[in-house]
Amino acid sequence: MNITQAPLAYQATVGIVVAFLLYLILFLTGYIQFDVSSLLTFYAFSVYTVSLAAVMGGILLGMFIATRTLSTQGFTPFEVSMLRLKDDINSLQKEVKIITKYLEKEQEEDSE
Repeated sequence: MNITQAPLAYQATVGIVVAFLLYLILFLTGYIQFDVSSLLTFYAFSVYTVSLAAVMGGILLGMFIATRTLSTQGFTPFEVSMLRLKDDINSLQKEVKIITKYLEKEQEEDSE
């Protein structure tokens, strides 16, 4: 995806979040100094910004995974093997039922 194709509001939001994360890194490394009264506000905004970045990252990752899943329109080799295994299990269950019915019929004939 080209960043210039994204909506302007999205670009602005990402820019603000990245700027604030850079500001947070500069504060934590000691390049920016705060007095005691503004530390509480700074930490409140930093928690909000990191949470917003985490949510946006989760949404973008979810969109990426959903797009990849829907765009392939096919099954992965693992999914194909699991579907074959399911078919094998169903056929084995049918065979076991047939054998069980045959054995029950044999027992009924022997008991008579």
